[in-house]
Amino acid sequence: MLSKSFVVWLMLFMGGICLRTGISSVAPVLEAIQSSLQVSTTWLGMLTAIPVICMGVLSPLGHRLEQRFGMKKSMLMAFAILIVGLLLRLDSRSFGLLMLTAGCVGVADAIIRPLLSGFIKDKFPERVALAMSVYSASMGTGSALAAYGTPLLSQLATGSWRAGLAFWALPALIALLVWWFGPSEQPHAAQQAKNSIKNPVSRGITLTFTLFFGLQAGINYALLAWMPSFYIQQGFAEHAAGTLVAVLIVSQTLTSLFFSLITRKLGISHRAAAGVFSLITLLGIIALFSLQNLPWVAPLILGVGTGGLFPMALILPLDFTENRVQATRLSGITQSGGYLLGGAIPWLIGLAASTFGMTHGLKIFMGLCVLLILLMSLLIARAYRSQQVANSAR
Repeated sequence: MLSKSFVVWLMLFMGGICLRTGISSVAPVLEAIQSSLQVSTTWLGMLTAIPVICMGVLSPLGHRLEQRFGMKKSMLMAFAILIVGLLLRLDSRSFGLLMLTAGCVGVADAIIRPLLSGFIKDKFPERVALAMSVYSASMGTGSALAAYGTPLLSQLATGSWRAGLAFWALPALIALLVWWFGPSEQPHAAQQAKNSIKNPVSRGITLTFTLFFGLQAGINYALLAWMPSFYIQQGFAEHAAGTLVAVLIVSQTLTSLFFSLITRKLGISHRAAAGVFSLITLLGIIALFSLQNLPWVAPLILGVGTGGLFPMALILPLDFTENRVQATRLSGITQSGGYLLGGAIPWLIGLAASTFGMTHGLKIFMGLCVLLILLMSLLIARAYRSQQVANSAR
């Protein structure tokens, strides 16, 4: 019989692993979708834009559902929406239906993400950094599996991209079953969800956390979107550019997985971690434009920097809240505005690239984003100091 502790960790891992599969599985089969459904490139972009928009607009929904139904029922509803949306892709004969499935993925993700932050606050109060490492790494693992596996699954299904996309309903179904048979919610926790509505931090701190989340997400999205084009313009072959992006993703995933170990071994507190990983990201941007003769260095450094920023952005609402419900609510607020900002950054870089050229546009806008996130890191460090003073005064 599985121990309760193992099941709780499994609930976290499976919750995280299905969060990106519905999005990252689409990119490898975009050409097949375009050829099959005869749609323009502009409309194709909506398949990845719609989930991000939903996450930006609907992230507070997780807190609202938890207040009404409790965490476990809300998570089960979200997994059910995700499963239905992914299974509908098996019979997506029209592009309109495919966009509806993208909406289902976005709604489910918007509910699950903040609830998992609250789940970590509740189940791992003394091991938040480790739990966030597992959560972040599980999302990276799911994303990589979907991106790599969807074309292979499509080939196995006699070239059906629909079957390749629908396959990712399976891990979502497994996650639903794990949560269904997982520990039941305590009655006092459900009552706490109905009563706890106050935001535990000021609007200024909430805005800082939101900007930090959005900037780190936007930097990551921009690197994934524009780094291949940048390297191709530098004279690299498409395969080589793709390999360098793979270096970035692997470095990110490993850093997120070992975030807790890295910070503990280096003696870095959460107060300092935001600044440290922001500086590493800045070094990566400098390397991107100054070390073309060593092209693998920049993706490696940028993977470490952005791989540390992501779990740090998720940890912030947990460090500044007192209970699960407050953590869910603050996470929903920061992720709502954060995903909207993060989704806009690659588009803004595209505008800058069309005006100043790829190299200069990327350099100007990425540099600005990293400088802004460094500023947010300083404000976050000040917020930690203020919290420490307040706790000492109690």
